[in-house]
Amino acid sequence: MNVRVALAGFEPRDMALALGRSILALATLSVLLFNPDDVLFAYSSELPSGVQCDGLRVLSIWCLNGHAPSVSRIFAVIVLILVVVGYRPQWTCVPHWYVTFSVAASISVPNGGDKVAQIVTLLFIPACLSDRRRWHWTRPVSALPPKGLGVAYAAHITLRIQASIIYITAGVSKLFFAQWRDGTAMFNVFNDPNFGLAPGLLQTIAPALPWFPIVAAVTWGAVAAELVMGILVLGSQGMRYLALLLGGMLHGAIILLLGLPSFGLSMIALLITLCAGASGSGRTAELPLRTDETSRKVVT
Repeated sequence: MNVRVALAGFEPRDMALALGRSILALATLSVLLFNPDDVLFAYSSELPSGVQCDGLRVLSIWCLNGHAPSVSRIFAVIVLILVVVGYRPQWTCVPHWYVTFSVAASISVPNGGDKVAQIVTLLFIPACLSDRRRWHWTRPVSALPPKGLGVAYAAHITLRIQASIIYITAGVSKLFFAQWRDGTAMFNVFNDPNFGLAPGLLQTIAPALPWFPIVAAVTWGAVAAELVMGILVLGSQGMRYLALLLGGMLHGAIILLLGLPSFGLSMIALLITLCAGASGSGRTAELPLRTDETSRKVVT
């Protein structure tokens, strides 16, 4: 597709971006609200603060404010709540990224979703810095400036490529292990004492686990879904909606069965944001152009 044509129909500040931002912030917020410091950070005699502050990690809010971790947590929670409710994306996009960077750099028990959130929020910034709406749920009242639109489109394409790499790498890497190739991996995952099914749920489905066709279908189905999604996210809008459907089922199952809500919500949020920008050709040109507190329609 011609880039000029693609840009003419690209409006990133739609409901997909709003919903993706809010769900992503909610995922990080759940980590901070439901886990105490002794779970998130590895306290020891060598590391009394519980946080490693080497390299770029020194820029984390928990390193810059190491003597008052509760203040860091409160700041992060306030920022995330503002993003969840959709307030002033222009003001909150950079702090949102900084909070996700700080969480990914500081916590000692990462779940994968924290790294995804760090990347996605960084790529949200180009679309949000020029977004002067009070709430990201409302329809934009002015078009993005050409340079801002171009950078936002480049960030959107980069995000789709990054998502493709995540899913294809996840699917291909599993095939290097015999248990994934022979279809028995999910039997071990479900029975893992730390990351497997909850005891009550395990007892419920235990009779089906020894049956190979079911375990193999779940094992190979997970790999196939990841590989297919890795391709779909690079395709048309319809293909990305299909990726969202597959991902919603896959990550929804991970949330319900394995109890990983933060990771699952982060990945679902990523897939939702990949559907952003398809407002229809010419939609940007139809937006009113705001001048001070008044607006006027662009005549085309």
